This record gives sequence, structure tokens and C-alpha cells, in this order.
Amino acid sequence: MNDIIRPWEASVQNKMPANIQDVTTIVGYGNNNLSLKQQNQIVGAYKMEAYDMAAEYAWKKAIIKLRSSLADLGMDFIAEFVQRDDIDEYTPIENVLTERATIDLAERLGVINSTGALHLRQAQELVNHYLSANSEVEMTAIDSLSVIRPCVEYILSEANVKVAVAFSEFRKRLLNEDLRRDDATVMQIINSPLFYIRTVITILLSAIKKNKQIVQEHALFNLSMLLPEVWHKLSSSDKWLIGETYRDVVASGDVTATKGMKITLGKVGGFDFVPETLRSTTFKEMARKLIDVHDSYNNFYNETSVVKALANLGTRIPAPAFLICLDAYLLVYLGNYYGYSRAAAPIAEEELKKISKDRWQAYFTEYIQTDDRILCNLDTQTQVYRMKALLENVGATDFADLPRDNKILYDSILKCDYSKIRQVSKLMYQKLI
Repeated sequence: MNDIIRPWEASVQNKMPANIQDVTTIVGYGNNNLSLKQQNQIVGAYKMEAYDMAAEYAWKKAIIKLRSSLADLGMDFIAEFVQRDDIDEYTPIENVLTERATIDLAERLGVINSTGALHLRQAQELVNHYLSANSEVEMTAIDSLSVIRPCVEYILSEANVKVAVAFSEFRKRLLNEDLRRDDATVMQIINSPLFYIRTVITILLSAIKKNKQIVQEHALFNLSMLLPEVWHKLSSSDKWLIGETYRDVVASGDVTATKGMKITLGKVGGFDFVPETLRSTTFKEMARKLIDVHDSYNNFYNETSVVKALANLGTRIPAPAFLICLDAYLLVYLGNYYGYSRAAAPIAEEELKKISKDRWQAYFTEYIQTDDRILCNLDTQTQVYRMKALLENVGATDFADLPRDNKILYDSILKCDYSKIRQVSKLMYQKLI
């Protein structure tokens, strides 16, 4: 993966020396975005041993800055990326992107690099844990610095955290030109990790649905040219998204978009991913809500009502919604670094037990290597043990014909080989970014 030239790169960070441990020096690197008074507030709280206060202040400042950088792209782009039609230019970005979604989108667009995103996700878990009603201990000095440092190093130290100009220009070209297969940037996209490809596909599908005439024509042409080249890289959930777009343009009566999408799907055998009903939409929305709750404050408490609501939608999960529902249930069942919800996890476990063995085998064969959320949630021995116990309970312990890396990960889970799991899941995740 090291020799891949990305079409747009993560911004160059103002690297902080690794040996710096003094809070005053660390916070000083944030002088591009923190006034002297604000720096003194963080340092003062820390030195008074109000570690949670110092961490929370730095975290909020960093998230505000990161959201502001993404908002500069325009809320129309944010809307197309999160696939919501209820967002306009006046919608506050904090109403659209959770803290976790903000970090994920920033990573995909190159606002922060993968290392920064990893440290920021860990910082978020620390903040959520210590500020939740379930926390029984006070934040330590070490944990406080584990929040403050990545906030400063990857966000607040930057004079102007912006999406790369290369990305903005490429987005314009996607919607205003018929690109050639041998175009240098197109070739970079084809050879890029999945995150980049997903971004491009999302932009094109949104333009096809929302625009008419020349912009729509360019989007249809570029999708038809690009999709056969990247279809084999896409996960099933990505393919269902394309199939759902075809359903939507048919339903809207858009003859041009329908014809163009039909031709494109015919090139890749994509009609298997065109949904027959609208039932999946409700499942997807509730699953996304459960994932958002899992990533937010007091998740152990708030997960219960949402996982119940998802479970009550029906006993059979529609195929287009299966993967996101599986992810949502697994996230609740596995929990995070600090444990899992004693009320919500059993509900998720019962729903996971209803999934057929064939679907579990398909998951480990076709999807787990692209499931960034679950790859990042096999991070503790407790999570690994719970995953093993689940597979044993559903009788999914004898899968043999799996892709090589998938098989190594699967076997390691069954053996509770914690170090091997961390190694393989990290490599899989790095291939995505």
C-alpha cells in the first residue's frame, strides 16, 4: 500500500516531538487556534488536577475546528456524503455529523491522516467514558494528556486545516467533464484504497439523483466509465447503495438517469443489488441511529431503547440492510474498551443468534475485510472473547473456504489469539485507508 499515490493526501501535520510530555509545551503547539487565555485555561485546569475539565475543553475546541474545516466544503457535499436529503446550506454541521462521524469523514477526505484519526477515536472514547454517568473514577493525568495531545497535534496546531485542493478540483472535474479512462487522476482513483473509491462513487450517485442536464450527464458518463474498474473492490453494502440509487431514479420518473444507470449496472452484473422493496430503508435508518448512539455520550445507557427499536422492526432483516444492521448489533454486543451495556448487549446478542450460518459465512468470506468499524472493535481481550463466544453459540465455528487473511483472522478469533487478531485486523484496516 505504501507505493500507492492517493488522488488527494492527508494534510501535512505540524509534527510534535514524541518525547514532549509537559502539558504547557504541548498546548503551546496549538497557538494557531487557541488564544493565550484558552491555552492557560487548559494548562491551569490540568495543573489543578481537574484533568477531565482540561481534556474536555481541548476536545471541544478540536471538534469545533474539525467540523468547521469540513463545513468549508459546503453543506451540499456533506449532505451527499451522508446520504441525507433533509440537509441544506443553513443546517448546522453539528446536527449532521456526530463526533465519530466527523473524525471518519475527515480521515477519508485527507483532512487528518490515519494515525491522527486513530488517536482521536481513542481520545473520544476516553472523553465519553469519563464524562458519562456510568464512570465511577476520575480521569487520570495520563488519560487527560492522551486526549489533549492528539487534539493539539492533529487539529489545533494547524494554521488552516483544509481538505486538499486536489480533492476539491477533482470533485469539480467529476461533475463538469467526461473523464477518460487513461486520465492520470482516474487511474489513481482506480488504484486507491476503498475509502477513496467510496467517496467518488458517493459524489457521482448524488449528482445523478439531484442534478439535471449537463451535470447529470457528466456524472452518468463518469460512473459508467469508472464502475467496471472498481466493482470488484466494492463491498456488498456499496453495491446495494448503487442499486438503491437506480431504484430511486426509476421511482422519480427520471428517464435519462434511469437509462444511464441501467446501462452501467448491466456492465457489472449489478442488478442483483437492486432492492425489490422499500422495507430496508427503515432498518437502515434505525441501524445508523444505533451506531450513532453507540459512538456518543452515555452510550451504555442510551443503547438499550434504540437496540430494542431495531429488534422490533421485524424478524427478517432485508438483504440491503443486513450488513449495517449486523454492524450495529455487533458494536453493541462487543462494546468498547470500557466494556458493554449490560442491558443492551443481551438484546443485540439475541438478534445476532437469529442470523443464519450461511449469512455468517458470507460475512467472513466477503465483507469483514472491508468492515472498518468491526476491525477497530476487536481491540481488547474481552471483545475477542465475546466474539468467539458468539460464533460458538450460533454454530459458526467450522468455516474453511475463506480468503487467506479472512481465514487467519477467523481462526485467531476462535483461538482467542489476541496478538494475532490485532496484527491482522490492523493490516486489513490499513488496506482500506
